[in-house]
Amino acid sequence: MSSIRTWAVTFIFALCMQAQAAERLELSEIIASCTGRLSAEMEFAWLMGDPDADALETHRAHFVAILESLGPGPDPHRQMALRIETKMAHSRLLTTAYFGQDAARATWAKRQAFRQRSICENLLLDS
Repeated sequence: MSSIRTWAVTFIFALCMQAQAAERLELSEIIASCTGRLSAEMEFAWLMGDPDADALETHRAHFVAILESLGPGPDPHRQMALRIETKMAHSRLLTTAYFGQDAARATWAKRQAFRQRSICENLLLDS
């Protein structure tokens, strides 16, 4: 009976460790995505002369610091690719939101960009 109990405890421990690794990977992906989004927001704010540009730069710096504290993860190239892909997608949203010819699509893009930025900024304690 004790060998079954030992096996069960070992199995449960292994599952917990696997779940922790999966959570860490997911967290690094979320932080990488937010870093990309805030990079796009920051650059757009600079180009548009938005007074929030400095605050966005600070928020982005916080996400970079968090990402660096998490370490490179199992695939650092994927992490950087995710940052770049998210930045480009968010830049397209902002471009559509502010320069799009279709009013309904521009309104949708503006809401999406605001929602995604808000989700990221809500992860920071000082925002």
